[in-house]
Amino acid sequence: MRSRREGENGRTLLVADMTVGYKAIRETFTSQVTLKPDENTIDVKYIDGPFRYLENRWRFEQAGDAACNVHFSIDYEFKSRILGAVMGAVFDRAFRMFAEAFEKRADAIYGAPSA
Repeated sequence: MRSRREGENGRTLLVADMTVGYKAIRETFTSQVTLKPDENTIDVKYIDGPFRYLENRWRFEQAGDAACNVHFSIDYEFKSRILGAVMGAVFDRAFRMFAEAFEKRADAIYGAPSA
């Protein structure tokens, strides 16, 4: 994480780098992450790196007294078609793994949902 700043309305603004790679190719990009507890969302805006654009959002929706549903969306396009062809599937897989790690950590902290 490059920086963290507390804003108004309980919001927090982070600037962070993320690196994804496949074999000898590694790409790092910088994003601005806004934590919005008043809206139960986390918005991520692309700043710099190998993309033409990248946007993603986490939205948390109450699902009973002790549970929530997590909605994750991402939309991106690499600047280079060649890089997109090589890294696209790897990037998709990396974000699936990221979401699974988030879920596993939430289960460890808050308890897995009961069947």
